[in-house]
Amino acid sequence: MSSMSSLRSIVLGCVSDRGPQPSSQSHSSKRLTKVKFGVVLADALKDDTLPEPLVEILVYLAREGVTTADLFRRPGNSTDLKAIMKRLSEGREIQLGNYNFYTLASVIKKFLLKIPGGMFGPEIELQLLQVLEVENRLQQHKDIHSIISNLSPVVQKLMTLLFGTWFRIVSHSEYNTMSSESVAKSVAGSLFHTCADDPVKVDRAVHILQILIDDFAIGKMFGHRNLQYFTEMTRTGINVREKFRFELNLPEKKSMSEYRQQCCNP
Repeated sequence: MSSMSSLRSIVLGCVSDRGPQPSSQSHSSKRLTKVKFGVVLADALKDDTLPEPLVEILVYLAREGVTTADLFRRPGNSTDLKAIMKRLSEGREIQLGNYNFYTLASVIKKFLLKIPGGMFGPEIELQLLQVLEVENRLQQHKDIHSIISNLSPVVQKLMTLLFGTWFRIVSHSEYNTMSSESVAKSVAGSLFHTCADDPVKVDRAVHILQILIDDFAIGKMFGHRNLQYFTEMTRTGINVREKFRFELNLPEKKSMSEYRQQCCNP
């Protein structure tokens, strides 16, 4: 096994295009939390808790779907999407393995898109866009960390699951042909609601999303606690201790994507 393959085994874990369903899917009588579409975030994340079905979908995508080409870019089956949203809003279980990855990704995008004001809200969106005015990458990480740290713990968890999943997708670009730019362009409209009607703002939103995706694994940006939460929830085989050591060996001004490129092109 090459050194790069060994590194990927440590950092990313094993993936497949389609794998076994999560064990929770076997409990057909289990009562699930209702997923509320189209309500403000505080109501959607009632009692500061992530709806279990959304977590299960994101974990499933992060574990099993990351080698799928055009994930989050290609739309899913519209009929299945409506059926899933209806069942989730009623607190009824869905069998994840019965739907393709594109449809499940579309459920996540639809949930984010229908939040009035967006997941971040206008104020946080503006703060994130202002990070682009800082030229130093390390300072950008610090500024982003400050923004993330001021979010409620449950929003931090949702954000971590989202960007961790997108990070894993980009990290498997040799299989799915997805770059951080293509992922960012695919989800920008669902996350940055204030930018929808302004092409310049859309470009800036894509840029900040690329930083969040490419540098997700840098502890000084998302925070070690959030990275640990992602690894524990997704069980993707990331060794947290190795991850932090890997991070500290990075040249200070290089992003994760630049480091990967350097490794692949000695």
